[in-house]
Amino acid sequence: MIKILKISIKAIIGFFIILLFLPFLISPIYNFPEPKPFSGDKIWNPYQNIDSLKWLKGNFQIQCEAWGGFTDGNNNPTDKVYKLYKKLNYDVIGISDYMKINDYFKDSAEYIAIYEHGYNARKTHQVSIGTTEEVYWLDFPLYQTTSHKQFILNQLRTRTQVLSIVHPDFHFEGYTHQDLKYLVNYDLLEALNHQRFSLSHWDVVLSNGHAKYILADDDAHDINNPFLVGVVATMLNANSNSPSDVVESLLSGRTYGYVPYTPSEDNYDKKAERTKSFPYLISAKLQGNSYTVKFTEPAVKVDFIGQNGEIMQSVTNSNTANYKFRDSDTYIRVEAKFSGSENKIYMNPIFRYIGDNPLYEKIATINWWKSMAAWLLAWGLFTFLGKKLWKF
Repeated sequence: MIKILKISIKAIIGFFIILLFLPFLISPIYNFPEPKPFSGDKIWNPYQNIDSLKWLKGNFQIQCEAWGGFTDGNNNPTDKVYKLYKKLNYDVIGISDYMKINDYFKDSAEYIAIYEHGYNARKTHQVSIGTTEEVYWLDFPLYQTTSHKQFILNQLRTRTQVLSIVHPDFHFEGYTHQDLKYLVNYDLLEALNHQRFSLSHWDVVLSNGHAKYILADDDAHDINNPFLVGVVATMLNANSNSPSDVVESLLSGRTYGYVPYTPSEDNYDKKAERTKSFPYLISAKLQGNSYTVKFTEPAVKVDFIGQNGEIMQSVTNSNTANYKFRDSDTYIRVEAKFSGSENKIYMNPIFRYIGDNPLYEKIATINWWKSMAAWLLAWGLFTFLGKKLWKF
């Protein structure tokens, strides 16, 4: 009995030693490009040529029943999830089960393969939209440095059409402000996630010159709760809800985050009725340095937000607002509040750029000397602890 107990203790300790050392044994150390604010004599506007008649409402994060109920989504049968989101007039319904591609409606012309990657202590998660391969299983469960996070992003980026960092402000802050100053090689940042908004994280990304567009999702784990479903949406300017048009809209930035009014006595019938009428963006035009946004309804307040999340200008009680892009401005994004500040629109930024590609960014390169030193040290400590454990 004592021998069995001793073997069990060894196995448990050994397992955690492997988990602890895994990222240091596998991942390299990166040299990150020095973060710099947007600069240049050109200003990029992703909304310049939008069609106001082609807005679609989408959601790219919701968990359904998976893994025998082990993951959080037991109250979400896939067919009921689709039916409910259709009732709420969503045009794009993305299921992002944990580490699993939900192919329940794979024969539909609207089907897009999505999953949520990550099984670590700090909820450092990513969503792959239009994934082109099977689930990528590697993750670092206990501890991740900025280099470890970059390594995972790099692995996922080659396997998907659109890669988003999600809920960075959740729990123990899976992606810190410091991480986001440096990380590259992803497309979107989920700044809106039902009640977990990460707008300050988005402003850190933008203030350090990373052109990452917004993603806004319910991330609902229980469709029995109307305060988790239909409370956040990504609006897409797209010709159709085909996978190719959806991906193109996300990557081009012809999107914005929408947070509808959700009263305390809400239910799905009331919610569905409200979806028949809501404010949306008509146009966002840049002429020279003059940026004008126009909405279908007068906004109680329109904030023009710039470097470091500072409100540069506000316009009240109008469906049209104009901002003169200054020489000192690096980017400007718009937040518009409607109907007593209950309905809100969060637009992608316009920003300065140099060259022909406004989305160009330098890559993080491997520091081979530091990486090899770290690998040797990690292998040495791992071997030393393994021998100690064997003799225990």
